[in-house]
Amino acid sequence: MSIINSPGGSAVTLTILSEDSPNPKNPELKSGHGLAIHVSVKGISLLYDFGPGGTLIHNSEKMGIRLEDVDVAILSHGHYDHSGDIKTFLEVNSKAVIYHGRDAFTPRWSISNGSPREVGIPAEIRELRDEKPERFALINDLYDREDFVILPAAPGLHSKPSGNSLLLAGNEGERLQDDFVDELTLVIRGEKGLVVITGCSHRGILNISEQIKAYCSKCSVNALIGGFHLRNKEESEENIRFIAGQLAESLPDSRIYSGHCTESNAGSILGKTFGKRYGKMYTGRILEF
Repeated sequence: MSIINSPGGSAVTLTILSEDSPNPKNPELKSGHGLAIHVSVKGISLLYDFGPGGTLIHNSEKMGIRLEDVDVAILSHGHYDHSGDIKTFLEVNSKAVIYHGRDAFTPRWSISNGSPREVGIPAEIRELRDEKPERFALINDLYDREDFVILPAAPGLHSKPSGNSLLLAGNEGERLQDDFVDELTLVIRGEKGLVVITGCSHRGILNISEQIKAYCSKCSVNALIGGFHLRNKEESEENIRFIAGQLAESLPDSRIYSGHCTESNAGSILGKTFGKRYGKMYTGRILEF
């Protein structure tokens, strides 16, 4: 299989509807720990993730994004901060199918102070999938449309984020370290190359970069946007520098925008590595490619 970076690629507009960082110029927008990104390409309306809850509908209305017109929705992985507003989204949108990966609705846990706390998709949303199965679709392999591609979980060639060691999946008594086989990456065919969007990159941002090369070795990546799961307390500075260096080598001409689970230390290192090609995500930011 290959992603074909055809010369017919289209202009791409990304609107970050919900992210951890508040908008520096618009205090009316709500921010919170989570992610939701709207994509407009060639008349198609896409939604990648749903935020932590309580932000998506409010911010989309403030920014003039019509969620009722979204054609396709994608859930990057099954954590609460990416799925919080699924219920309210389905209440305003009557047509979009939500694509998700295998085991996305499995209970998820995070070890905090030695004890597990639930961080998976909220129970009411898991029940909603059972009530409205026609609004959800499982992706196990590459899903290819004219203007975009949804990639399944990236193979594990490189190491994954150190913080994954504190993340579990499974019912109580059956919990194992989460392997994030549900993780989905969105790739848009843009005018100047591919625009790649990640949720948290739990499978490893270097693995995702290698996955794109494997599907299309000659494709040009114009931009990489998303969370890279590089947290200050969990990832050593040495490892962050290595990852940043490898990314820069793999994507020598690409623009990089990070945020959400990419904390300050990693952001600073990425900024120094990529220079003017680096930018930060924040709620309400609009990016055009």
